[in-house]
Amino acid sequence: MIGSGQMVSQACAFIQNVIAARLLSPQSYGIAATFSMTFYLVDMFSNLGIGTHLIQAEDGNEPRFERTAQLLLALRGMINAAFIFVLAGPISSLFGVPQARWAFRCLALTPLLKSFGHLDTVRFQREMRFGPAIAVDATSNLLVTLAALPLCWWLRDYTAMLWILVLQAAFSAIGAQIAAERRYGWAWDSGYARRMLAFGWPLLINGFLMYGIFQGDRFVIGAAKRLFAHSTYTLADLGIYSVAFTLTMVPTTLVGNVGTSLILPHLARVQKDRPQFERRYIVLNQMIALLAGMISIPYIVAGGWLVILVYGTKYAAAAGFIGWLGAMWALRTIRIAPTLAAMSMGDTRNSMISNVARTLALVGVLLAAATGQPITWIAISGFLGELLALAVCVGRLQREHGVRAMLCLKPFSFAATGMIIAGIVWAGGVAHRGWRLAFPVAAGLVLVQFLVMVSVFPDLRRNLRLFLFKPQEALAGEGVAS
Repeated sequence: MIGSGQMVSQACAFIQNVIAARLLSPQSYGIAATFSMTFYLVDMFSNLGIGTHLIQAEDGNEPRFERTAQLLLALRGMINAAFIFVLAGPISSLFGVPQARWAFRCLALTPLLKSFGHLDTVRFQREMRFGPAIAVDATSNLLVTLAALPLCWWLRDYTAMLWILVLQAAFSAIGAQIAAERRYGWAWDSGYARRMLAFGWPLLINGFLMYGIFQGDRFVIGAAKRLFAHSTYTLADLGIYSVAFTLTMVPTTLVGNVGTSLILPHLARVQKDRPQFERRYIVLNQMIALLAGMISIPYIVAGGWLVILVYGTKYAAAAGFIGWLGAMWALRTIRIAPTLAAMSMGDTRNSMISNVARTLALVGVLLAAATGQPITWIAISGFLGELLALAVCVGRLQREHGVRAMLCLKPFSFAATGMIIAGIVWAGGVAHRGWRLAFPVAAGLVLVQFLVMVSVFPDLRRNLRLFLFKPQEALAGEGVAS
């Protein structure tokens, strides 16, 4: 159910981006990308993980707990909206689009509207009731997708994406209110508030780091001409990089959202039963490693043709670096498992610390922009940053909680081998010989990856069957030998 809901939501987001990329020029698409970058700037910088704490806390079901959380979220939305509105002028000038100042001010509606959503759809997940959250997310995305085509066709410029973002926030807030069981309200309990802040302050720092990870490279590309005298990047380059970034990000976002919603409660329930915890953790690592390898290989071998097929020939320049982005997102997918394992034990610092390591990639991004290097080096910097972050994440999980690093690294090694082989195939010029060869070769490598992993990990075969037909048993680790 969660997977289907996420597939609908991610498909809608993907279709929205395809519509915009097809109907807008790369430069207009690049300007539109600055809107999402600005929104996520304030959203991630103020993320206290209140919804996550509502699920994780033993007393998270208490009405006063929920109302205190809703008050904090509303205050956060008001502050974020004021921040965007006041800084609209400097932000538009930084990206070289002072004529879009009014649009950035209108963007302040997005965090304001989003902050008034009811937290009941999050609270339901404590009892594994995901239906309301899935319905709200899927419905709001479907409504926005239906509006995307007429908006882009009518406006034909970056303002279409502005109104898409505003509508998305409005529909999500309205849907959450409709799906709620309790009456929406605010309360103030200093004890609950202190606990939320204590739980969330590492996530607040993590939000800053996450912005550097998800948006930092695009921010540098968009503002490079204002920051560096020798930079050759343009807003058209930002548009091309953004479509490749979005195309490769979609599968990881799908896996991450499903994994967080489904796995976190199951790991949290057995956090004090180490044998059972490790059995569930093994299941998670094997499944995610298999998915990461199978998802990344097509991007590495035939990603350039995939961009042209989806977005059109005006974005063909993405072929030079999309493989690196695919590999980068595969590493981030692998990191989902140890991150959730730490979080299920109440450890939010693991994610923060590993993301500190990940942001070191911005050094390479800044050097590439300052010296006028091809955008490929920005993607390579992101890949190396994710590799370092994975090592830090599993290392700290072993050191602080005694969860062996090899439980993650062993399945990862097979996914990494598949990506290396795919890179060698791409370097051999398969993609240059046309899509008729590139796509079948990519499919063949994916099949080999699947067959190798299910052969090496016998329990993986059983878990695959369980996930399809008896998911509760698979999540409980019943397919893994003690």
